[in-house]
Amino acid sequence: MTAIGLSALASMIVYLLSVVFAWWAMLPVKWDKILQFPRGPQALALRALLAVALGSLVARFLLDYAGFAQRLSFLVG
Repeated sequence: MTAIGLSALASMIVYLLSVVFAWWAMLPVKWDKILQFPRGPQALALRALLAVALGSLVARFLLDYAGFAQRLSFLVG
């Protein structure tokens, strides 16, 4: 595997773990107070889309932060 392939694999894993983490973080939310039918398919789709959106934000932050940390070596070296 090349470095680009490993980087892509690491990014995919970070994205997937971030979406799972976002789903887990949203579990205690009382959806019945927000939605009319909290157990319906549309509510499930909404929760999935929210998890993907929040997970993408978290993953992008983590990957950007890792990239910034790697490029700090150019500042001193």
